[in-house]
Amino acid sequence: MSFLAGGSVLGSRWRNTDSDDDGIPDRKKRSTAFHRRLESVFGPDQFEGLEPGRPTLLIDVRYIGQTAVFPSTKWTVVNLFRRHGIDAQWLEYPHRYALETVTERYGSTVRDLLWRPGCFYSEEVETDLKDVALQLLIVPGASTPPHEGRIYSHVMDLAGGDADGYVNGFSAGNRAVVANRTDRFAEARLVLHELAHLALGHDDDPTNPGVMGSGEEVDLLDAEWNQLRGGLANIRDRTGYDVVFRPCLWFEDLASSLE
Repeated sequence: MSFLAGGSVLGSRWRNTDSDDDGIPDRKKRSTAFHRRLESVFGPDQFEGLEPGRPTLLIDVRYIGQTAVFPSTKWTVVNLFRRHGIDAQWLEYPHRYALETVTERYGSTVRDLLWRPGCFYSEEVETDLKDVALQLLIVPGASTPPHEGRIYSHVMDLAGGDADGYVNGFSAGNRAVVANRTDRFAEARLVLHELAHLALGHDDDPTNPGVMGSGEEVDLLDAEWNQLRGGLANIRDRTGYDVVFRPCLWFEDLASSLE
């Protein structure tokens, strides 16, 4: 009996092995059926396959309303990740969501889209994709002054940040939302910033020119790339409570309050 129990534990560990610690189990990387599933959703021209031992970040990009992303943003982000040892794959979801439908059904705030019970993420993102990809929502943002092109965040409002709680983008663990940009540099900087929040907090050091610092460059510091590679496993879904585990909330707000 003990042998069987031990075998069961060992079997469970084998099934959940993640040799590159990127949050995607090796069994899924080896699974032909799962590869076909990703191809069926995103198409073989976008999905390039998975393999154990190769750190991967699948970016599931979903557009709401008449939004778009510059091609230069896609290749800039992907090339930066790959240059630093992360096989990023930019996967554009084939279905575009109507803004009116999303607003009526879910609402238009960060909380409505990313984490409250019954939010867009919980209802619209397929269960088998939540644990293997970072979902990036591109939304139009507010259309009236003084918050044009931004999206409302209850978290930032309570924390007293930005303009009355309106932000350009927000990350909650394995999901993020970005308000549509019309400037190529601003867009690439914002997208990389929100993706990097998977494992990184802000950096108020003025000597940090990357997107977590002054934002002068669309890049991260070498130490930040190391930290991001080590935090890819944050891609795992935490059933709606990812915002609680968002590293930058701990590093910036909770940790500072204990000092």
